[in-house]
Amino acid sequence: MPAKKSVKKEARAKLNELDEKLDGAKKAAAADGAGALAKADLKLLEQEVVAEKLKAKRPTSPSDSPTSVDGKLDKALKDSFPGSDPVSFVEAAPIKDQDRSLPTVPDKEPNEKT
Repeated sequence: MPAKKSVKKEARAKLNELDEKLDGAKKAAAADGAGALAKADLKLLEQEVVAEKLKAKRPTSPSDSPTSVDGKLDKALKDSFPGSDPVSFVEAAPIKDQDRSLPTVPDKEPNEKT
């Protein structure tokens, strides 16, 4: 859960920073002789502030949970880094006797149970 809190803290910190920029952009857009660029910058900052407010309020998604498939894959990826093989937690199925006739299936191992 600390990761979830840090994401919200980061969003709030960015929001505070954007609020300061927004105040400056409002003053620049309201100033005498303000051009279209200053007004466009103000609109973009307003949109970014709205997006950050939504991000700060957004509940964390269930896919962030360590018990979800995405959470397990993320953890496995972090645990295996750096690595060259792709992460997988799929286990091979046991070999059945009828599978032995296939050319890609090896013959019985000497220590394999019958």
